[in-house]
Amino acid sequence: MKEIFYKIAFLYPRLYAFFCYYRKKEQRREFEEKVRLFCPESQAPDRIQRIVRGIFGLRGSRKLQRYLIPQMGDQFIKVFVTTEGLEYLDQALKEERGILLMAPHIGNPHIGICVLRLMGYEITIIKGGKPRRPKFPKIRYSDPHAYTVFTEDTSLSKTSKERIFDILKSGRILYYSGDASLGKRNVEVSFLGKPMLFPTGTLHLAREANAIVFPLIHLYRRGKIQLILKERMDEGWIHGEGGYRRIIEAFATLLESYIHKYPEEYMGFYGDTVVNHYYRSHRSPLLREGET
Repeated sequence: MKEIFYKIAFLYPRLYAFFCYYRKKEQRREFEEKVRLFCPESQAPDRIQRIVRGIFGLRGSRKLQRYLIPQMGDQFIKVFVTTEGLEYLDQALKEERGILLMAPHIGNPHIGICVLRLMGYEITIIKGGKPRRPKFPKIRYSDPHAYTVFTEDTSLSKTSKERIFDILKSGRILYYSGDASLGKRNVEVSFLGKPMLFPTGTLHLAREANAIVFPLIHLYRRGKIQLILKERMDEGWIHGEGGYRRIIEAFATLLESYIHKYPEEYMGFYGDTVVNHYYRSHRSPLLREGET
């Protein structure tokens, strides 16, 4: 029965992409603008069309994920998931130090996180906003409060900063979005050919906790989930503030390499990302340029 559900779950994004491409014209134009701005190597009309359809397809998978995640199990992982580099994480866990997974908004993050949890890794995520009461928890996924640091959770006595530090200091795994938009501490680096500010606040806490930092990439490729863990990035902290820049630059370069290969995996994200912040800040001039 679940195999049939899985097939339907991965068919839905393709149907969603087909209809949305022709019906959601305003969103389609926005995605086309982003591709032209951030992916200059993908300017051919047919290439842009394929990317935008892929963006809608990925958005369709995210709409279905709340119903897919509660049905996932060992069989799902065996058939639909491939991993790379998890031996880095297993080796790091033996050091009994906190681990920070630094991930971008690419692919389907929630599915990736839940796959890792099913594989036995206890992961707490940092999420903006407040906790919400889950509806229909048996059939719809929602972020588990026990494994989520909500940045605006006023029901707890400790601040999100204190909870993050405690998690890393106690040797557990913490996941956060390394390309989230502006924080109180930032460094400016070149990303997709544009100067963008990346936040470093969580990295400062990781350094204080003597945690290990890994970059994590999650991709959604034609109904398959790919989780890619790269080698650790925290050795440069001995250089002080320059170490944070080195980590951010390495993270941005890694993410760029995947965006150039799979722009449809990234350009459809809404919310507070460095790319969306840059796009919103420069959108009016871009439109004026397009009209001239």
